Amino acid sequence: MSDTSFSDALDTLKEHLVGYDEGVEQFKLALLTGQHMLLVGKPGRGKSYPARLFTGCVQHARLFRTQITAYTMPDHLVGAPIPHTYLEEGRQVYNTEHGILNCDLALLEEFSDGPVALARSLNTVLYERTFEVKDQEPVPAELHTAILTANKAPHGEEWKAVWSRIAFRFTPPEVTSSWGRFQTGQVYLHTHGHAPNLPLVDMDQVKELSEQCAHKEVPPGVLLAESWISGEFHRRCQEDVHLGRSGLFSSDLRRENLFLDVIRAGATLEGRPRADYHHIRQYLPFALPYGDDSDGIAAHAILDEVLEKILPRNIKREELTIYDALGDLAQQVLDYQRHRSHRTGEFRLRLPGMPTIFSARRELLGHLGKVRGIAGADCLVEVLRQAVSRLGED
Repeated sequence: MSDTSFSDALDTLKEHLVGYDEGVEQFKLALLTGQHMLLVGKPGRGKSYPARLFTGCVQHARLFRTQITAYTMPDHLVGAPIPHTYLEEGRQVYNTEHGILNCDLALLEEFSDGPVALARSLNTVLYERTFEVKDQEPVPAELHTAILTANKAPHGEEWKAVWSRIAFRFTPPEVTSSWGRFQTGQVYLHTHGHAPNLPLVDMDQVKELSEQCAHKEVPPGVLLAESWISGEFHRRCQEDVHLGRSGLFSSDLRRENLFLDVIRAGATLEGRPRADYHHIRQYLPFALPYGDDSDGIAAHAILDEVLEKILPRNIKREELTIYDALGDLAQQVLDYQRHRSHRTGEFRLRLPGMPTIFSARRELLGHLGKVRGIAGADCLVEVLRQAVSRLGED
């Protein structure tokens, strides 16, 4: 299965799930990045059925499924301790053969009904992909992607560490308009008793594309633009009265890495050999909560403003060429900092029609000051000027 046919196959789910177009896109990205997805919303909004479709559409996947309750313990998820080992040797060793550690996909329903201590104990399993106990070596988790459902996403300091490990969140929209009810009715009449012809993709294909995604090239210019967008987005979120308190969009390494993973996954879905600038604008929004989520709606508004500032919809190819040049320069500065003993003593700034080589820092600083009039470039140039200023004179 090719990259694009993988995407087309999963698009079949959109025909059976009203209002789930963005949710299906997030599910694709979750599979390619090996990340996890939370479906959250009030009862009756449609979470369990889509979650079952998501896990059921992948053929030859080892599935672990359970419903979380207030009485669920880690043993119920990873496996029970082996009794005779504990009784005879005094060691607590777990039998993990049929638990969450030994599966490809996991479906954890009513995830937030369990105690926060349980959710936090799963952090190393969900993100670090390992299970650690005192009496045995760390057990690797083969889990690829987990789909979680919840009636609500609890807020509070104790839950922040949990939600930071859930890359994708989707809240099914509430159908209130007449047009929305008409669409829902049409889908019900045409699909009632006729579930999608599952499975749609194969687990081996998922792993192969996921491996491609992990090694997808991100050119320096694209990385520089994404870094600026990420920094500006998180700065704006922290300044927002509500979002700053929620801590949902705190600038941590997990979210920074997620932004890059989503861009690479977008290039993989389109069958492109490397990520490009349009993948930033098209796929970065999926790294934020989608649907009827007040935090997500506010965050999307901020991201839209930031994207329009540095990557406006009408940006010209000549302007992106300057971004390429600034990214190439940023890469050379980084290489210079890492390998001072092997520095070349020159920097190249390739502007349209005039590739220029600078052998002195002051010449480069002077020329950087002339790069103006490009959407969003002022901020990038200032970042580079500061980086170059910190370099020693040749």
